[in-house]
Amino acid sequence: MRSRVSLEMDSALSDGLTMSGRTVAAIFIAIFTGQAAIAGGIDVPPNFYDWSGVYVGGNVGYATGSFSETPIGATSGSTQAISGAIVGGQIGANLQYRSALFGVEMDGDWSNQQGSGSSGTFLAGSIPGLATARVRIGFAYDTISYYATGGAGRAWFKSTSTTGAVSSSANMAWVAGVGQESVINRNLILRFEVLYLQLLGNVEIPTNPATSTQTVYDILVRVGLNYKFDWPGN
Repeated sequence: MRSRVSLEMDSALSDGLTMSGRTVAAIFIAIFTGQAAIAGGIDVPPNFYDWSGVYVGGNVGYATGSFSETPIGATSGSTQAISGAIVGGQIGANLQYRSALFGVEMDGDWSNQQGSGSSGTFLAGSIPGLATARVRIGFAYDTISYYATGGAGRAWFKSTSTTGAVSSSANMAWVAGVGQESVINRNLILRFEVLYLQLLGNVEIPTNPATSTQTVYDILVRVGLNYKFDWPGN
């Protein structure tokens, strides 16, 4: 017959193994549940950043592109590079569903993009301003997000002929690009963005109806800072 002390030791050991087993099982359940929640987008933990909300901000950057002058009836013409600094602001809104982001944004930038040298009947060309209205679709994980964007735009084009005549026109454009955003704190968000803007139609030519000029493209590289307003109840 086993002693009482021996029985008590066996009982304690058994209880200890049972508790250890329960602890290990609990840890595995917690790990599995957490991974499933992250992988499936189920019940995002409260410490994860919520991107939903309206925001306003400013941006600064650099733009480069070109415009061409092609005589009517000709298959080719002359091209002049154009580039310069840009600065402006934006306003938009995001809606987050699990890890997916959906948004809209409008922006406007002042630009000092200038062409250099003569090109055909041109002495210089410039883009003093531009604006876009776009949709945004992206992916967010906590405080980092990536997005693609596209929509319509408008660019103001100013040209000066070799005779000194000046003309200005505002052309519609299509625009597309990509970007990345990082949260600085609850309300401040830093952004890096690249946009491609293509003008639609011909740009007005001063004193020379026999030619047409078209801005071929404009690439915008911008850094921005946004202030996000919290949704009511957040």
